[in-house]
Amino acid sequence: MWMDTKYEPGTVKVVAYDKNGNAAEEKEIHTAGKPHRIVLKADRNRIQADGKDLSFINVSVVDRNGNPCPTADNQIRFSVRGAGTYKAAANGNSASLELFHLPEMKLFNGQLTAIVQSNKTPGIIFLKASARGLKEATIEIITLHE
Repeated sequence: MWMDTKYEPGTVKVVAYDKNGNAAEEKEIHTAGKPHRIVLKADRNRIQADGKDLSFINVSVVDRNGNPCPTADNQIRFSVRGAGTYKAAANGNSASLELFHLPEMKLFNGQLTAIVQSNKTPGIIFLKASARGLKEATIEIITLHE
């Protein structure tokens, strides 16, 4: 239980040791500053140009130092051009009444997932995500006939 733990901004460092007591891996996480920019990361950057294939893009927000902002709840707006279309977004908030098919959604715990769909012409899908007060981001998804 962590009920008596006081929150303080700073750094948490975790060190994993092997069976001989040697440090095997380390990871640090830092308290986030003010939300600064949007980050986009696709599950796949190449999809089939068959009019059906999808790419799921994680949308998150980081501070000036690249630290994730887990409390960010910015309204993210999407636009797509090129060889595909915007399909939907979902933020994982079971209490959200936002419509999945509209090209905008609020972040939940600093993240959401956007989905783009290929058309039948090979090329590049450009997904742009923007929000008031944040640096926007664009990601490219290549569509191919294979």
